[in-house]
Amino acid sequence: MAIPYYNNTVRLQRVIYICTECRDAAFIKLSKLYNEKNVWALGMSAQKDVKGTTEFGINLGYDFGLQSGGGGFFSLQPEFGKHFTNQFYLGVGTGAYVDDKFNSVSIPAFVRAQVDFPMKGITPYVSLQGGYDFFTSGEGTGWGRINPSIGVKVPVGKNVDFNVGFGYTRTIMDGGGMDMLGFKAGLSFNSNGSGFSRFLKTLDYSIELEMHTPMTVTSREIVNETDKVKFTNMIGARFSALAPLPVENLYAGLSVGVGRSTEKHTFDNHNGIQDNFDESGMYVNAMARVKYKAKQIAIADRVYPFAQVDAGVDALYDAIFSVQPAVGVSIATKGDHSIDVSLGYATKRLDYEQNKGCMRIAVGYTF
Repeated sequence: MAIPYYNNTVRLQRVIYICTECRDAAFIKLSKLYNEKNVWALGMSAQKDVKGTTEFGINLGYDFGLQSGGGGFFSLQPEFGKHFTNQFYLGVGTGAYVDDKFNSVSIPAFVRAQVDFPMKGITPYVSLQGGYDFFTSGEGTGWGRINPSIGVKVPVGKNVDFNVGFGYTRTIMDGGGMDMLGFKAGLSFNSNGSGFSRFLKTLDYSIELEMHTPMTVTSREIVNETDKVKFTNMIGARFSALAPLPVENLYAGLSVGVGRSTEKHTFDNHNGIQDNFDESGMYVNAMARVKYKAKQIAIADRVYPFAQVDAGVDALYDAIFSVQPAVGVSIATKGDHSIDVSLGYATKRLDYEQNKGCMRIAVGYTF
């Protein structure tokens, strides 16, 4: 029996329609697979692109002692380093450790190596950090520290990663040390972005050599005896990085310093018996700095005055909040470089919980 022409036409249209739907569905599925593959590939290529780039990171953490009554330490650690390969990173850093009773502060100087294992969306890593913590108070100058850890990085923006880690810490000093477990979390900024690189190039970097005038404090706690302590030979160095503000010739940023001092003790029991001895110690500081360069009154377009104020933590015998104003003269060299000479005032905490002021003389180079 012959099939009517009309019915054949309808069936053919249905077949074409069904085939078109299958084709479209297959195309959509293939497109999704292609896009997902490309997204994954782009993520992997982004990981590969970190080779040769620099990175700045800042982390907050807490370490708790494993021994009974060992207490714990809060930490703040800025760090700067470089990705030498797609998986290997090496950086250096400093910062501050504060015990959980807020009685002592130590300043670390460390090197950290990290091996990354890039995956889709996250980057697990293993890390080894080693360095030395400088005590700002108490007995001894400091202790060594070694810290293996594991962690993971998650991208949260263009060239910005959030990282969290967990690890073991062993401190090393004469007579033993401490075993601790701890965690840290923070952000890292990669220089792969042109904006970050441009920002670093706008900063004014300065290295200063500084000297402080002597300070003397006398005890008020020893009955029938006097302990007179003179802090002298306070010489150190300070580094700062300042960003230009919208106001012309006004800059703001951070400064960190470290130095050594000599404590000259004189005990007198008022019965003709005296005992003299000297101790060496360290001082550190981490501060915010605001600086104004009066270039509009420059002499011969090269010599101009400036004023600056540092405010933050200064630790000599003990840590205190200190405000350190200064005025000076800059002599411009090539480009935006200059030689700087300044005279300022600094407040420091000495023995017996007494604060004293001293003059600060500094010679530096800005680039």
